[in-house]
Amino acid sequence: MEHSKIREINGINHIGDVPSAKKGIIDYLSGEDRYKDSVPENRLNSYKKGREIAVEIENIMNGDQRAY
Repeated sequence: MEHSKIREINGINHIGDVPSAKKGIIDYLSGEDRYKDSVPENRLNSYKKGREIAVEIENIMNGDQRAY
């Protein structure tokens, strides 16, 4: 998959705070909210975007590409 296509996945193109988004990705893929409480309230949107990205990663890994 081209890098430009990854940016277009379900309209996710701006995540804001990268460390907070990474924590969202890790939490979603691990199935635990281990890092959520460490994310400042003003960066929760980035955390949520990270979780959205993790859903897309999981869908790609599972071969569910109907939305693409």
